[in-house]
Amino acid sequence: MLRPEIIEQLFDIVDETSMMISAEMQTGYLHAMVESCQNIISQEIRQNVDAQAKEALQKNYDTLEELEFVQEEVRKALQLAILKGLKADRVANAAMTPDSIALMVGYLLTKLIPDFKGCRIGDLTVGTGNFLTAVLNQLKEQPEAIYGVEPDSDLLQIAYALSDMQEHSIQFYQQSSLKPLFIDPLDAIISDLPVGDVAQEDLIGAELTLARSGCKYLPYLLIENHLKYLKPGGYGIYVIPNDLFSQDFSAPFHQMLTEAAHVQALLQLPQSLFQTKEEGKSLFVIQKQGENVSPVSEILIAQLPPFGDPHKFSTMLTKIENWISVHKKH
Repeated sequence: MLRPEIIEQLFDIVDETSMMISAEMQTGYLHAMVESCQNIISQEIRQNVDAQAKEALQKNYDTLEELEFVQEEVRKALQLAILKGLKADRVANAAMTPDSIALMVGYLLTKLIPDFKGCRIGDLTVGTGNFLTAVLNQLKEQPEAIYGVEPDSDLLQIAYALSDMQEHSIQFYQQSSLKPLFIDPLDAIISDLPVGDVAQEDLIGAELTLARSGCKYLPYLLIENHLKYLKPGGYGIYVIPNDLFSQDFSAPFHQMLTEAAHVQALLQLPQSLFQTKEEGKSLFVIQKQGENVSPVSEILIAQLPPFGDPHKFSTMLTKIENWISVHKKH
């Protein structure tokens, strides 16, 4: 059971020290937050600040010794700090995935992969790392290897701090998820897919059939490249825009997808999670083809009820579990 008062205390400490470091170093809040997290992890103040500021920082950090946290409490506290920083620093294109979506992805992952011993998973559009660590915190045992890929160095620094504070062992790579990746094949890929078109210069070096045919729609290109890094039988669990299948190049995308993978499920997320109908998203589950990997006889298609309606949501989980027991025998 998460303790709101502990989450608030940790946020207050991180927030206060981040603002101090921001003022001392004349830097943005998010960069200062990363610096503060590094102080906590290393148990020393690494910044060159005056004696008064150092004493004030140390006083805040000393209060941490009286507190004990679970990983999810740490993530929740840092999530608040990151949200404050994204707003304060006016960071574009860095919206955070709602926790309820991460909970659903974690649930699906545990149902599709009952045993994580020896498993390798990755979030190949990892951003701040909040979505990935929210999923990891639901797993009863940690995978053998965890990967995060992100081209933005500022977001990657936050992801490093977030994972280190929660004591997750994640291998991060700063590069585009459209390019060849230096990772071993994965048992599962999770991703909240960014939307929009890719600039032509960002496709240089990308070895993608869809790109060569003129497609620039980012989710299509990401899924094509990700499929190269799934093991046969490995799963991709994606947060996709509801209009994914009505874009230009949807026909060649569908052809590419059906040649490489079996579609497993399409679960539309509650509209209450989004401000407008156009922003609506779904969970899209695919399984890479391979020897002894058969397509399901019935794709799971459903509209998820509001997460705040326990009765309807429990009924939906029962439906999902029944589908898994019939179609996904391990």
